[in-house]
Amino acid sequence: MTFRSTRGDCTDCASSSEAGNEALALAMPGEGEGFHDLAWLATQQVGCALAAVALYEGERLRLVAERGLDASLVPAVEALLRAVGPRLPGLASDEGSVGTMLPFHAASAVFSRSGKLLGAIAVADGHPRPTPAVAALPALEKLAAIAAHMVGYREIKRRHRIAEQLAHVDSSLLLVFDTDGNVSFANMAAQVLLGEACDPTQPIDGLFPARLQTHPAAAARWLDGSAEPATLAQTFDLQVIDAEGESRTLEALRCAWLAGADTGLALSLRDVTDCPSRQHEVQSRLDALTGLPNRDGLLAMLEGLRARGVPTTVALLGLDNFRSINDLLGHRIGDTALQVVASRLMHWLPADAYLARCGGDEFALVFPCAQLETIEPQLRPMLRGLARACEIEYQRVHVEACVGLALDHAHEDADETLARAGLALQHAKRAGSRQVRRFAPGMRTEAIDRRRLDLELRRAFRQGEFELHYQPQVDLRSGLPAGAEALLRWQHPERGMLGPAEFIDALSRSAIAPAVGRWILQRACCDAATWPTVGGRGITVAVNLFPVQFEDEALPQEIEVALHAAGLPAARLELELTESIALRGDGAAEPALAEISLARLRALGLRVSFDDFGTGHASLSMLHRLPVDRIKIDRSFVRDLAISRGSEAIVRSIVLIARNFDMQVVAEGVEDEAQRAILIGLDCDRVQGFLYAPALPNAEIRRWLLANGGDHNTSANAQRGTIHG
Repeated sequence: MTFRSTRGDCTDCASSSEAGNEALALAMPGEGEGFHDLAWLATQQVGCALAAVALYEGERLRLVAERGLDASLVPAVEALLRAVGPRLPGLASDEGSVGTMLPFHAASAVFSRSGKLLGAIAVADGHPRPTPAVAALPALEKLAAIAAHMVGYREIKRRHRIAEQLAHVDSSLLLVFDTDGNVSFANMAAQVLLGEACDPTQPIDGLFPARLQTHPAAAARWLDGSAEPATLAQTFDLQVIDAEGESRTLEALRCAWLAGADTGLALSLRDVTDCPSRQHEVQSRLDALTGLPNRDGLLAMLEGLRARGVPTTVALLGLDNFRSINDLLGHRIGDTALQVVASRLMHWLPADAYLARCGGDEFALVFPCAQLETIEPQLRPMLRGLARACEIEYQRVHVEACVGLALDHAHEDADETLARAGLALQHAKRAGSRQVRRFAPGMRTEAIDRRRLDLELRRAFRQGEFELHYQPQVDLRSGLPAGAEALLRWQHPERGMLGPAEFIDALSRSAIAPAVGRWILQRACCDAATWPTVGGRGITVAVNLFPVQFEDEALPQEIEVALHAAGLPAARLELELTESIALRGDGAAEPALAEISLARLRALGLRVSFDDFGTGHASLSMLHRLPVDRIKIDRSFVRDLAISRGSEAIVRSIVLIARNFDMQVVAEGVEDEAQRAILIGLDCDRVQGFLYAPALPNAEIRRWLLANGGDHNTSANAQRGTIHG
């Protein structure tokens, strides 16, 4: 016997005459069409009486065509065909039954273009021949190549038959996917609705991406039908993006097809986008303003990725000072700004990432299979692009953001992942604008401590543990007291008297900040009304505002109430604002917001000052547009006045700037005569610090004022009632 096999192994199939007869019996009418002609051609080319063609179905070799074969020769021909696969070129097989029953025989393997073993073709004769069998191999190899082409053509026809059969299903859209999960057929209705999305070779997860699905995990399991029975038929609602870029809901009927050893999936689809029940389910997971998945949709998305074992990084993006846009420009402009943010994020978003709006001014970006080290460098330029100014209804609006990053862990639920990203976002916001922070375990401990402190602050306010102390401000030209700054103190039941550095940041972020701020205003006005005059003039009281107060439209009315209740003239009240309150964190003032707010306060007749000037990022070019009366030089510049030429130069520059804008200057932290002398030489207006007095309770500040030039005819308001928290 002579044979040739030029590729890899094949697996033995039937090994008995019964198995061979079964193969013959399984040959369906029409299946061997064309291959019978090939078998006849083989007998003519080699000049022998017998030829056979067999093809593999999975690991089973099946006879599809023969010429001159009777039942008695089936075992020998079967052994001949099986021998092709495992042998190497040029070797002779054991004669056995083949040599006894078929003295002349030769065979060649049939391979696809990719090298897959498809089957074999063999010729034989019951009588010996003078010509060696090896001479038949060139002809057999050519016939094997023809057989390979016929197999490919038969596969194309088979797929078309599947598509034609499924096309009779009562549905407007039809998609057929091959064994690799790629589109192999789409009817005209599907092509019209989906456009290029259903082009051949489009993967099924590209056509129905998890980020669009209402139930991502369930959709992934339903679409993965490779292990399901061929008879499985059930419906599922799938979300797609149509050719116009619109979101559509398709009710899908899945039909797994089986053809030989190949399996695949066919979907019969019906557009139910306008069906009320489907709309309600889909809309419940979408944000009405932006069309993005909402928090519920985001959580379902994360659970779906986790169910598929996909490692995920979540970036929680929070907008900075967005509330001021709503409050000062209106919610309509605020809503449009959120839509602008969503559009810019979608434009930037990588193809494999997802976007959702968690609510309010927060968006979530989900990055499957991405590492923090690769995501973080991409986020920083994204934040810069997001900060580009946009014009909405003739208003110039800046929207900036920070990002908190967290990894999604399999042992925690999706809510916990968002909570950790939220903690990282809080740290990013405290660091300034356009900041990115990763979650660290210490953030959780810090959050617990802040929560404990917040509960203590609520109790302290409720039980009247807060006090106001006042640090005098002295006029450098006259040497007389001119005002005093109200400073909050906490008489803690266990830790004693606490200064603002211990709690003021936590208090400013607490929900009780507005109430505490109102109490401070009322208390300071009442206390100032009891102070003696100096040289016949009333002493001003300076009150620091919390950021939330400056953003509150009711602030002017609250100030009027406090002034009226205390009987204090508005000119004797000064509001101190930090740069982070009145100016944008990136150094570019937002005139539409800051000017309106400050103008409303100045209209009451009170004064406004910038606290800690020089330590932030205020734009000097904008100072002339903001109605501010005084600039306070931070104590960090005053401390080194006597030993640092740089500090002196900074203070001199600040004084010069103030003079150019018709503003006065107050220097904080003056502790010795050398500093006072330098400030006099620099033409500073007022000073405050331990050189004159620390912050004093109200009773002591009254005595100090009397002892330092105050008129002894104490104000008639000295005995007015108290204000309780």
